[in-house]
Amino acid sequence: MLVLSRKTGEVITIGASVTVTILGIDRGVVRLGIEAPKSIPVHRKEIHDKIVEINRQAVKTEFNALKKAISKARILLKNELQSNNVIEKKLNNLEIFDDNQNK
Repeated sequence: MLVLSRKTGEVITIGASVTVTILGIDRGVVRLGIEAPKSIPVHRKEIHDKIVEINRQAVKTEFNALKKAISKARILLKNELQSNNVIEKKLNNLEIFDDNQNK
């Protein structure tokens, strides 16, 4: 970790596109001004942690929803195949019945 001492009004640069300006210090609270491109997210740590947790939950939820959908699709497909087998057997029985009638 890099540790720097700065006075009010002084600036720290991070890379070529991020600057941190010390705006003021009052009773142990440091106010910072951060300039960064919109493509670089800037959040307080507690906000960043909350975003990460929400994203984790969303991934789990989407994965669980996908698993449920696949399971439901398998059941529907299985039922459809069983139904088709029943229909096919009935049709075969009808064909046998028709063949016997024609003789």
